[in-house]
Amino acid sequence: VYQAFASWGGHIAFVRTILYWIAQLIGAVVACLLLKFATGGLETSAFSLSSGVSVWNALVLEIVITFGLVYTVYATAVDPKNGNIGTIAPIAIGFIVGANILVAGAFDGASMNPAVSFGPAVVSWTWDNHWVYWLGPFIGAAIAAVVYELIFIAQDTHQQLPTTDY
Repeated sequence: VYQAFASWGGHIAFVRTILYWIAQLIGAVVACLLLKFATGGLETSAFSLSSGVSVWNALVLEIVITFGLVYTVYATAVDPKNGNIGTIAPIAIGFIVGANILVAGAFDGASMNPAVSFGPAVVSWTWDNHWVYWLGPFIGAAIAAVVYELIFIAQDTHQQLPTTDY
């Protein structure tokens, strides 16, 4: 999902974005098939909502955790004004993914990326409430991308006052 908004921001070409999406979806399915093979045919469970969690609760949760992830990616790896902070991007992104899983994992699985929930859904052929794992990350990533692009990356329109006006 991040790739779509990176494409919008001019960071990735649109065609490459589509290719990334296809690769992620195929990779998720292949990984789940390999897992099923490696475990002797054990069930690869699809993402699902815990009891008592409505689809609307899960949708909001996916929006929030995906926002946090994409915002962290923008803040550490994408923002051209960061200088050397990009060197900590992998650890910062890993920490936010871990934190998101700790917060949301018990409620809806903490997908944050449609490909993560797509692979298990295909292999187990379980599609209950699957739209939550597409719409939530799409909305969360869109909000994060728009906020970061418009507020932090956008050209600064502030003009410094001449020093004689101080």
